[in-house]
This record gives sequence, C-alpha cells and structure tokens, in this order.
Amino acid sequence: MVNIFPYTPRRGQEEIIEEVRKAIENKTNLVFEAPAGTGKTACVLAPALEYAIEEDMGILYLTRTNSQQKQAIKELKLMSLHHGINAVGIQGKANMCLLIENIPSLKGNNEDVARLCSARKRKSIEYLRGRKHINRCIFYENFILNRDKMDFDGVISAEEMMEYGRKNKVCAYELNKFYMKKTKVVIAPYIYLFDEFLREKFITWFPFPFEKTILIIDEAHNLPDFARNIMSISLSANTIKNAIREIEEYNIRDEDIEYLLQILKNIFEDILEELKFSETGDMIIDDRIENEMERNGITKKDVELISEKMISYGDIVADLKESQNILPRSFLRSIGNFLHKWYSFDERWVKIAEGERIEGYCLDASIATSILKEFYCSIHMSGTLEPLNEYVKSIGIEAKTKKFPSPFPAENRKVLYVEGVTTKYYMDDKMLDKIARKIAVICNEINKNILVFFPSYNILNRFLEKDVEINRKVYVEKRNERQEKLMKKLEEFKREGGIFLSVAGGRISEGIDFPSEQAEIVIIVGIPYPPPSARLFALQSYYDKKFGNGWKHVVEAQAVRKMAQAIGRLIRSEDDMGMAIILDERAKRFRKYIDMESSNDVLQAIKEFFK
Repeated sequence: MVNIFPYTPRRGQEEIIEEVRKAIENKTNLVFEAPAGTGKTACVLAPALEYAIEEDMGILYLTRTNSQQKQAIKELKLMSLHHGINAVGIQGKANMCLLIENIPSLKGNNEDVARLCSARKRKSIEYLRGRKHINRCIFYENFILNRDKMDFDGVISAEEMMEYGRKNKVCAYELNKFYMKKTKVVIAPYIYLFDEFLREKFITWFPFPFEKTILIIDEAHNLPDFARNIMSISLSANTIKNAIREIEEYNIRDEDIEYLLQILKNIFEDILEELKFSETGDMIIDDRIENEMERNGITKKDVELISEKMISYGDIVADLKESQNILPRSFLRSIGNFLHKWYSFDERWVKIAEGERIEGYCLDASIATSILKEFYCSIHMSGTLEPLNEYVKSIGIEAKTKKFPSPFPAENRKVLYVEGVTTKYYMDDKMLDKIARKIAVICNEINKNILVFFPSYNILNRFLEKDVEINRKVYVEKRNERQEKLMKKLEEFKREGGIFLSVAGGRISEGIDFPSEQAEIVIIVGIPYPPPSARLFALQSYYDKKFGNGWKHVVEAQAVRKMAQAIGRLIRSEDDMGMAIILDERAKRFRKYIDMESSNDVLQAIKEFFK
C-alpha cells in the first residue's frame, strides 16, 4: 500500500495513523480525541486515501463550518503533489450563488434560494431552446454552454471554484457538482449529509454509494447539537403577522386560513404574555397549541387540510415574487409546513416557547445521525470529545473510542484551579468582587497575552460594570458582534498584546489558534455549565429515561468540552508554553477528564512556570 502521509511523522502521529488504518481495514467506526496541534486532519486523511485508492472507494469529509474546510484542502493539496488525487470542497448554494452575489436582495434561507435557483434554471433552459424569458440566470446558461470544454484536475477548494466562476461568469455551484463526479474526496458542511432534503440531492452528485464511502467527521463534538437542531423547527410571531399581511396583499380570500391565522396569533399573544413571568425566559408548552385550536373548533384533520391550502397558496405567491425579481419567500407556506411537522411530533421532541417564537426542539440526535450506519465506516475526531461514551451514545452508533495523549512536552502546559471562589448559584456581588480582584492581579502582574473566558455574557458584563482596574489594553467580545469586527479586534490583540475577555463556548474559545506568544495564559471564570432553561431540563429528562444519567450527558459533558476547548487555545506546537487557571473550586470534579491541580498562590505559580 502506497504511503500518502506528506510529512515526517511527529511524536504520536504514527499511533493515530495506525489506529485509523485498523478501523478502516476492519470496517469499524472510530471515535477519537487528540489535542489541538497533533495534525489530526492529515493523520486521518492519509490512511483513508490509501485504502480508498486501493479499494476504489470514496471519502466524504464533513466540517461544521465552511472555514474549517481549509485545513483539509491544504493537506490534500500536499498529498496530491506525488499522487494524483481529485478532490473538491463544496459549500451551500446561497454561499456560492453568483446571481445572489450580484443581486443581494435575492439572498434568503436554503429553501427560498433553492426555489429561486430552480425557477431561474428552468427559464434559462427554455431560453436556450429558443423561448424568450426575463429573470434568467446567465451564470447557469454559461455553464450549460461551456461545461464540455471545462477540464478540471487536482484538489480544488470552493473558494477557488468561486473565483473561476466570477472570472468566467459561470455558475460555481454547478461547476462544483460537475467536478464532484470525477473526484475521490469531497469536503462538505455537515448539512449536506444530515439534512434529509439536501442529502437526497447530494446522493445524485456524489460518485460513490455510501456503503463504499469512508466518512470523516471533523470537530465531531459539534455533531450532537447540530443533529438536534437540524431536526428542530420554529415559528416566530413576526412570521404570523407577515402571513396575515401576505393574504391581504395578494388578495387571498379563504375564511379557513384567515380564521386559523387569527387563532394562532391569539395563542401566541397569550403565550408571550406568560413568558414575561418565566425565570428562565422560556417554558414548555406541551400540547397548548393543539388544545387551543380544538377549543376554537379546529381539529387536527382541519389543520392538515388548511395547511395544504396554505402551502399551495404560498407556492403561487412565491412564483409571483420570483417573476418580479423578488426572493420567492412565502410566510403562508412557511406556516403550512411548520404546522404539518408540529402535529407529527412524538416524545422525542419538546415544544417550547422562547422569546418571540415557539419551537419544536428535537431531543434525540440519533434521528438525524442514523444515516451514519449506511457508510462503510466513519471516523469521528476532535480535540474535545470527552466524555467519549456519551458522544457515542448520543449519536446512536457502535464505535471504538480512543483518547490520544498530547504529543507535546507535559511540562509545557499546566492547569490550576483555585479554592475559595465559585460562580455557583449565579454568584453574588461579594464573590464577583473576589474573582475580579484575582483577575486584575494576574493581568497587571504578568506581562503575557491573556484570554479570560466567562461562563456567560451576563457575568462578563457584570464584571465590566465593576470597573476593575487593569493597566493593559483590554479587548471584549460582545454578544452578537459582527464577525468582521471581532476578527479585527483579534488581529490587533495578537499583534499588540493585552487581555481579551470572552465567553466559554464562544467564537474565541473554539477554532482560533494562538501560536507561540499570541496567548500564553487562559483564565476560566467558573464552570461553564449550560444556563438553566426549559430546553435543558427537557433534554436532561429525556436522557435520564434513555440512558439513566441525564446530568452527565447534557450538563457535565458540555462543561467539560467548553473548558477543554478554552484550554486548547494554549498549546499548538512543541515549542508553545501555556498555563490555564480555573477560578472555581468545583473544577476538582473534572480531574478525570482534565489533568489539573490546586493552587493557593496562583501568581507565584505562574511566575515559577514561566521561568
């Protein structure tokens, strides 16, 4: 078997490669954790490619975000220097559509964009056959006219395909699908596999059946939540108002629809009024909507029939909008689709009201991840998958689990926890003052780049209100801050140095590297347990019934992964050094997952460590 690994293996990498190779040869699922910086991407892709080439199989490499595709593309390009490999990265239609890029008002959700694309392609095909049409897609037409002349080879990212499309005025999304048919490896976002609608389309493009495909899931700790969210649905009060406006604007005269929408609006108003008295900001509503509908003379059968009419009228509205060069969105159709699903839910969903919306939240990730069983085998990897057995149970597969130790010198990293402080019971002002003083002393006395992670934006804002005196440049990640603005702050922090305040589980704590001296100390304020909510209680109760330990699966697992992600910012290479300080005495509970020790004098411990 040819060796494709593009580097001289570092300490620990040969063990990962061998474990992956054995799993593939034995047709076994493998779930493993290895620290950030160990080169997991190359260590998994190399043996997978070797086997796929020899056995004429395909590889599907899944990432949670588009930006995470870059590492896989980089490694595949290196591997292709000496071995002819065809691979492509794909992204969502909305991200790759050059028509939307030129007409931003057409941007919408996946369903709206898919409808827009389908209509434009149909008109373009009719135009090419001699029938005149407006609102066509010139990019799709150029693809149809020139596809036989296009000859791609090698490893091509979605961004490179977009650049080619812009330069030649050709649909990059269609190019991706066209090239995919001659590739060995496809790198795609999770949604292409776990969304049923997209998966049915993807199967027709992907050149290998799933039973002859090795599946690789990157940053796998994100998968359970992603799978639950993809199976969940929500409806906002605003959508109901827009649907009522839509039937008036398009002169839809249907008493059944008008009556149902009015009753739904009334139910929403009552629920939102009750939410004002909820301590957690949300509440479980069980069959509240169904019962209220019944009380107003609308049976389940009535809802099914009226929903069908709403969808039909909505399709007409969407077609009219598309013909006017407007995004083909229909609020009426959205509500019809929502009600169909809402009335079909069983005990694996919980019905919740939160903010200005209601949600049917899926409690069981394995509903979406059941597709994993159709693959030859799957490899799940992350730097933070502990507790591994909880992950395996939640996605409903049988797998071998493995935790690889850090390949970097143990003395280069130290994790301490501090007795006498805690964020338990939401933390009173006296305790917050005590924690704030400890943070200020460390930040002022230690001239290193420091990341401070709070358990929530609420506690971060309370800390800022304390007006703590930190004599260095302080950067703050704000709730819902625009990505471009946050990245600008981050680049300045890396370049100029200082203190960066963020939240555990936020964008700074996951997926961003701080090599060398860009960050040498991480302070974790409290244990980042998920905040109390109706959703959390329902999830915990569901796992209590299914596995017998809901707390461990839902609460503890999330806290462990958030802490591990934050600590993982420190060490990315053999030369990096870093120290993490957990300001919460409850951290001792997690020593089975994270190697840590207690300290009475943190400041002295930091100074000794960096000597």
